[in-house]
Amino acid sequence: MNRQGAETEQDLRARVPDERRATLAALELAATLSHFDQRLDRMEGVDSILRETAAKAQGLVEMQSWAFFLVDPETGDFTCALTDGPEDRLRFEREVDALIEDRTFAWVLGRNRAVLVPSGIGAAGRLLLHPLATSSGLWGMFVAFTGEGAESTDLGFYLLTVVFFSCASMLESYSLYRQLQQVNEGLEQQVADRTRELVSINSSLEREVEERSLAEQQLRRTLNEKESYRQHLEAVFSSIQDAIITVDLNGVVLNINAAAEKMLGIPAAQAVRMHHTALQLPCARACQDVLGATLGSGTPVREFRAVSEDGAQVMILGGTPLISLDGTFSGAVLSCRDITRLVSLEQQLRQRHSFSNIIGRSKVMQSLFGLLENLAAYDTTVLVTGESGTGKELVAEALHYNGARSGGPLVKVNCTALSESLLESELFGHVRGAFTGAVRDRAGRFETAEGGTIFLDEIGDISMRIQVLLLRFLESKEFERVGDTTPRRADVRIVAATNADLHRRISEGTFRADLFYRLNVTSVHLPPLRERREDIPLLVQHFVEQCNTELGTRVAGVDEKAMAALVRAPWPGNVRELKHTLEHACVLCRDGYVEAGHLPAELAAVESPPVRFDAAVSGPVSAAAGGAVPQPVAGGFGRRQLDARSITAAIEQAGGNKARAARLLGVGRATLYRKLRELDMSI
Repeated sequence: MNRQGAETEQDLRARVPDERRATLAALELAATLSHFDQRLDRMEGVDSILRETAAKAQGLVEMQSWAFFLVDPETGDFTCALTDGPEDRLRFEREVDALIEDRTFAWVLGRNRAVLVPSGIGAAGRLLLHPLATSSGLWGMFVAFTGEGAESTDLGFYLLTVVFFSCASMLESYSLYRQLQQVNEGLEQQVADRTRELVSINSSLEREVEERSLAEQQLRRTLNEKESYRQHLEAVFSSIQDAIITVDLNGVVLNINAAAEKMLGIPAAQAVRMHHTALQLPCARACQDVLGATLGSGTPVREFRAVSEDGAQVMILGGTPLISLDGTFSGAVLSCRDITRLVSLEQQLRQRHSFSNIIGRSKVMQSLFGLLENLAAYDTTVLVTGESGTGKELVAEALHYNGARSGGPLVKVNCTALSESLLESELFGHVRGAFTGAVRDRAGRFETAEGGTIFLDEIGDISMRIQVLLLRFLESKEFERVGDTTPRRADVRIVAATNADLHRRISEGTFRADLFYRLNVTSVHLPPLRERREDIPLLVQHFVEQCNTELGTRVAGVDEKAMAALVRAPWPGNVRELKHTLEHACVLCRDGYVEAGHLPAELAAVESPPVRFDAAVSGPVSAAAGGAVPQPVAGGFGRRQLDARSITAAIEQAGGNKARAARLLGVGRATLYRKLRELDMSI
């Protein structure tokens, strides 16, 4: 009977579809998660927690290799803590560095769930990322190579989130557990020492019961120890970096720590017995709401971000019920953490992709900057045209990182690097079995760019078939994976670029006119370098400083003859060619001034009037008569001259436009506004 029943169950399992068996396996794994975070005393350390987490995750998603990156609470840096193979550590570190650089890491942290992204260094396969975070903060990131077609069910991804949230909770609990364990060990030792001392005292008291002085001395010692313990607890309370304010059920302040004293600007003795609404809190309304909600409900209020009324501080607020020794609800505790510096660092990171990366003070470039500032604010399709090497990719980055989609990914596709069939799969993805080698479903670049921007470089070289598919997406925001018939949608902004004459290609019949009109909603044309020669000294300065930073050279500038040759050159490769030329010259020069002999032969032979250029200033210092060499840009300012005088002059030259004044000074707008506040300037 049992054998017949077993065979019947085996037959039933054989008829269960693969997908359902995967779901059943995931549910079986889920059944074990209830005990995942209940074994702190049996954990050998952080590695044990991470390895058990990885084992759980591998039961949900097929992985080639995996690694855990834990965040340093002091510096905010991510460090590889554990991998399944030491030989993969360097590869994972390179991947994470690339993902942090292009902000994919920050994007995944913001989503706080499992995300599949392409390799940051162009390696085969994809990466599975999942933050390790709890309500109290971020602990790290799980990174795994899943292969080209790795997928998981929705339930699998949900269980991944459960696993990694449990892992983060375990890390947090284990950290607290270790701290408590160390404190307990110290207290146990103190208790043991004290117990031995009390035993000795009791023995003495039994022998000398009539000696009241000994009893009084012992009582005094006990009171002193209690006072010492009280002072120790107060020291711990005061040393917490977050501002802590405790209130009773009526909202009257019971105590505040040192951080709260600094935040309020008053001593604890003055704050005690005041109602919390009378305190001058940076986020007064939000802080009062947190305390009111905690007192009203008797439950914790989750931490959230709040901004002070003057906008100068950004705080993380949270509320916790205050429980007395007898277990009754007796008040509330407000925690307030100042994260203004972290927010400032985030803003500085965003400024790295500002318009200041596109260098130029010529009239045509100033007009271009104004156009880019306007376009960044609107979610419209942009066509960037210009010769090779003029900086079309920089325009795409500026539009993305200065627009509303800056929090999403920026996905770049070189349309000439792939054949027609590969490009279709790369852009729109494919399903399993669509072609030879398609062993799993794979998302395309449009899906990867969801919520962000996709940059289609060399759009003029795509085939007619890809043009039709792209036109359909532009019209309906819909596409189909290769081998699939189910329409999909993607919310992305398209920025396209080409160095080809699309009007000529339309007349030749190699480019669709309707696609051109869809792409050319707004066009940005980048002028060749030969049409803005007055920008060459500024670009030379920038590239010399860049070489000094990246190559370790100590080049002071470019001498007269070399600068004149650079200004007169035709530059068929535009800014990219100029950059490579300066790198070549700096490597040969190493220190001092770049001379004509350090330039390529065809440039060094150019005859021109003398001109001198110094890397410490923003343009040529002097030029001989002849008119071919650009004179210094009127009102030019260097990055090191951010004093009140130079700022005032720049704003006057820009006609009061602070964005344009920031470009003249070579800094971002946020930096200019910060300097205005520091110098107390009300221009």
